[in-house]
Amino acid sequence: MPLADTRVGGTMGLANDRIISQVEDLLTGRVVIPSIQRDFVWMRPDVRDLFDSLYRGYPVGALLLWKTNLTVPFKTAAVVQAAKSQHQPFYLLDGQQRLTSLAWVYRPESKADGRLIDLRFDVRTEEFVTPSAVQRKDPLLFPVSLLLQENVQFYQVLHDAGVPLADPDFAAWTHRLQKVNNIRHHQIAVITYESDDYEEVAELFARLNKGGRRLSKGDLVYSAIAARWSDGLDTMDAFHQELQDSNFALNREAVLRLMSLLAGTGAHHIKLIGAEIDEGALKEAWQATEAALRLAIDFLRSECSIPRSEILSSPNLTIVPALLLHDRGGKLRPGEAQLLRRWVFTAMAFSHYSLQVEGKLEAEARLIRARGGEDLFVELIRRASGPRSADSSLHPRDLEQKYSTHPFFRLLYIAALRGGARDWATNITINDQPMNTGARIEFHHVFPRARVQPVYAKEEWNSLANLAFITGQTNKMISSRLPDDYMQGVAIERLAEQWIPGGPELRSLDRFPDFLAARRALLANVLNNLLGLPEYAGQAVHQDTDELPDDETVIAEDRAAPTLVGAEVQELRTERGIEIHAIYESRRTRAFYDPSSRIVTIHSGPGRGEYESPSGAAVAVVRALNPHVNPNRNGWAFWTVTATGNLLQSIR
Repeated sequence: MPLADTRVGGTMGLANDRIISQVEDLLTGRVVIPSIQRDFVWMRPDVRDLFDSLYRGYPVGALLLWKTNLTVPFKTAAVVQAAKSQHQPFYLLDGQQRLTSLAWVYRPESKADGRLIDLRFDVRTEEFVTPSAVQRKDPLLFPVSLLLQENVQFYQVLHDAGVPLADPDFAAWTHRLQKVNNIRHHQIAVITYESDDYEEVAELFARLNKGGRRLSKGDLVYSAIAARWSDGLDTMDAFHQELQDSNFALNREAVLRLMSLLAGTGAHHIKLIGAEIDEGALKEAWQATEAALRLAIDFLRSECSIPRSEILSSPNLTIVPALLLHDRGGKLRPGEAQLLRRWVFTAMAFSHYSLQVEGKLEAEARLIRARGGEDLFVELIRRASGPRSADSSLHPRDLEQKYSTHPFFRLLYIAALRGGARDWATNITINDQPMNTGARIEFHHVFPRARVQPVYAKEEWNSLANLAFITGQTNKMISSRLPDDYMQGVAIERLAEQWIPGGPELRSLDRFPDFLAARRALLANVLNNLLGLPEYAGQAVHQDTDELPDDETVIAEDRAAPTLVGAEVQELRTERGIEIHAIYESRRTRAFYDPSSRIVTIHSGPGRGEYESPSGAAVAVVRALNPHVNPNRNGWAFWTVTATGNLLQSIR
């Protein structure tokens, strides 16, 4: 391939190639799938849509290949490949889903699991279909695998289907079959990067890879470690599975940062793949990493009441406790547990690891090695406090314009768990037992949204001061009743456990702003207590703001609340609901929206399933297509009403 650019340590080539040539390279083993790639995840509709795009001449993205002299582990592809290529293979880093789909249709027998994909082309409508049993008998639904073969005789294909030469559609249909065959010659951009410098390659991938899975430096480091350490990938994967099973899953980046610090190469974990780190050093550093993380997780659970990693504001919060406990041989000195707990909560409260993560971790590692006693913790807490004074109390105004997305929300949840708060209806202690590690914290509005939304601004009714940790069952019991009604049946101690102001006069709709102000004062001192700060005593403070939550992604309100669905919205309904779509990562996802319940259903493709809100469906799509980014999205601005071309919020 012609070289388009040259850089120190590597060369980048950009060329156009026939897409069928790349498919054949995959089938012959000249292109392989590196172990850092995820498994094939496309559904049949995705395969159909790919062929439709190729037929119409639409761009389908570029392929990203890596050529290296390093030994990079690769895995079995979803296609049957020929014997190992005699040449150094190319590693496919973006385009696996597309090439595999093409291979399955082009050579049906290549599908590794033996379950063939029967894709047909309807010559009458120019549509690609996965036929039903009845449709398979239709002679004018032609197998795409047949049409893609070289030197296919279209006159003969139509004749065999019972279409005579004299048929008035014969010429047009011949042209359409030829267009399908021309997919073979579709030109696709192929980016090839040749380098043995992992750090350089990692940076390139982080910038260029826009495929189904965005690769991180952590992915590449894991792959490189596996290349030097024969059992490395299995060992590391087994530990990650252990973390997952214990509801304390951590991303690769955080684990590798700890491993790199323990190996003595600093927090920039890309240095783990330097030439001086051999198999023995990797094994030793990994064993220390596993042991240190187990100690840290035990501390976070037992001393900080953090039941799962999802509650942490950053997975990097595990690293300092892990380093400290590793340095102390797993034993903290008297008083250190309380100080370390204060550091954890402070680092959470002020988003310590939102920027400059590696630099902060390296400084903290040096502190742990160089200092001891209370001095160490005073400095760690000072650093975690950011620009604030480490002994400055939180003011009630610090909780204004703070929502469920702010770290204060997680800390208040921890405080409720530590205080043994009980549900308002069942009197059962609140516990954190989600169905999976990604499950959100369950909470609801004290003043139901259906009652405050028409009267007050979202900044008020969606703020922390209007949220309580109660179950969905209790929320349904409350329905849209105001606190001055439903709180008469709630025990006083239950309300006190969640810092509800005691005065009944604050529970009517017209006193809602006064309720928020009173509760913010209580919540501020809950946080001050958790952070080891003095109670608020009236000093002036700096106030920052937090973005509004994306919408119902983390809100579970009573679905029985009345909603108004106008006639113009009703006109958009189909049998399944209002058809909507989203275009994300160059993929179009179709869904249906029910305006009465606000439920969004994705019938096929990325994120397939039923969701209680537009944002829930949007998050699912983003997670499926780009799992390495924050998935939160405002569903009302993410989805488009297909019939009108307007955003979904236009019919909200």
